[in-house]
Amino acid sequence: MSGEPYFSVVIAAFNAAQWIVPTVRSALGQSYRGYEIIVVGDGCTDATGSILEAQFGDSVRWTNLDRNHGSQSFPNNEGIRLARGTHVAYLGHDDLWSPRHLEELARTIREADPDFAVSGAVYHGPPGSRYYQIAGLFDDPRTAQREFFPPSSFAHRRAVVGRIGPWREADALREPADCEFLLRAARTGCSFASTRTITVHKIAAGHRYLSYRFPSGLEQQRMLERLEAPGGESKVLAEIENDIAAGADHPPILYPDFRQVPSGEYFHRNRRIKGLEGPQAVAIDGPCTLPVESFVAGLDWHPLQIDRLRRPFRWSGPNPNPRHLVNARWNGRCLLRIHVLSFASAELAEALAIDADDRESAFSTTRHADGSCTLTIGPIEGPVDDGIVLRFRLPRCASLRRESGRIRAGLALSSVEVEPVP
Repeated sequence: MSGEPYFSVVIAAFNAAQWIVPTVRSALGQSYRGYEIIVVGDGCTDATGSILEAQFGDSVRWTNLDRNHGSQSFPNNEGIRLARGTHVAYLGHDDLWSPRHLEELARTIREADPDFAVSGAVYHGPPGSRYYQIAGLFDDPRTAQREFFPPSSFAHRRAVVGRIGPWREADALREPADCEFLLRAARTGCSFASTRTITVHKIAAGHRYLSYRFPSGLEQQRMLERLEAPGGESKVLAEIENDIAAGADHPPILYPDFRQVPSGEYFHRNRRIKGLEGPQAVAIDGPCTLPVESFVAGLDWHPLQIDRLRRPFRWSGPNPNPRHLVNARWNGRCLLRIHVLSFASAELAEALAIDADDRESAFSTTRHADGSCTLTIGPIEGPVDDGIVLRFRLPRCASLRRESGRIRAGLALSSVEVEPVP
């Protein structure tokens, strides 16, 4: 059996000033006291470092890499290099631990002596989405070969890295870097054991389209307040259980077949979801129609479809407040005409509100004979250099039957026309 573990908590951070404080507070609030906290910036250019110093002083070790590498791999490797603990525990810069997370990992390490101790994690979809994913609860140690566990949920012996190698550069991999690290560990014979209890709450950036363009720690702060309240953790878990029992989506997190995926595809896909990269904005010098595109957009938009008139469109959802990037630039004034083919219910059409770059915008509605409508915003004053982000605010999504099964949807967006005006 293993002795009492000492954890080096590694937090990989990139421009995390908006949400790093609740995350670190959740780490400092652990009932288990044998740990250190190391925050490694991936070439941060914001106030992350100064905020950590002001809020936490010497309780947190901070270092910043000299450039941005675009993933957690380089910061994690640097955190491991600096670690003094027997075990390395990871915490995403926008994730939260319950106060008993390290205590449960330590118990599992004492009882089972695994290379990887894994705690249960719940992914919380955007507010109102009724979407959860739960990982890390298992009895069969072979589960690690088919199911993904987010890094915030596990700790491994520090010596494991000497056996299997460090975290690998994300843009050179077919798999996401965290998937590849876990699969490599499982395939080289590392042992896994679960705490069989949920202690991790993920407010996943990858589920929230353009989350890095509009950073906010509000969800993290609210969740931390709930977890820190008397009996709060039990209430949060009971609400999730009740919501799932009432029909909320909760798909498993299973590994796909990565063999057919080009190297770097997941890396660039995830960066585009978060708003960290994408195609250049289209220069507007006359009326221009921008159709919806087919890229993955978190939980904001379902896959691209084509209607009977050969118009491309996407249903929003399950996030009832999806964002859409109008990827255009202009100097003068432009109207935006938003072409919506349908709403999932008539009530949603009446309740719609729209923000442009997080500011509520008035709009007019023109209804067409085929049931579609055009929503007109503006004119919007330039210069606009990097596009305009629309946010469609709906009170909820409705359930729609599709050939692939039921989906939660709001509106069917087809295109946005950008028209310069005098």
